[in-house]
Amino acid sequence: MRHGKYAKLWLEIVVIAASVLALMLLLYFVVIVSFQNGAQSTNVTMRLANRIAAAVFEEPTQEKVEAVSLMLRYGAHLVLFFVVGLVMAFVSMVICRKYFRIVGILLSGGVCYLLAYYTEYFKQFIEGRHFQMTDVALNWYGSLAGIVCMVGSYFLNRLLVKLSS
Repeated sequence: MRHGKYAKLWLEIVVIAASVLALMLLLYFVVIVSFQNGAQSTNVTMRLANRIAAAVFEEPTQEKVEAVSLMLRYGAHLVLFFVVGLVMAFVSMVICRKYFRIVGILLSGGVCYLLAYYTEYFKQFIEGRHFQMTDVALNWYGSLAGIVCMVGSYFLNRLLVKLSS
């Protein structure tokens, strides 16, 4: 019995450490992507937009390429911060147990909002980048969707476990 208890504790420590490490790597990626200079960021987006526009339209105009670029940029904000919200909620649910899960989810929401705002805020100090409140909103909505998905999957998992027993 005692050996099983230590094995379970060790597994919990490994899961928590791996979750926190994955979160830190993800946040590092967000910071690196967010703090690229304007020319580098625009070049990457426009190259990808040109390829997509060429595949979708027979003769893509500059307006169509710019529209694809805008959709790519908005999509990147949503998807990246969706993953941030999902991972942040997972880590908070792993660390905070029982009744403290609610506090963990609220804290992860707060951290995600701060991250969504300040990654955009600090862009104004980078050459060729600008602060845009629409990007903050996209970051926040993506994070919120990730948090909601994690909480929803948690409750769905609990319901399935309860139904199967």
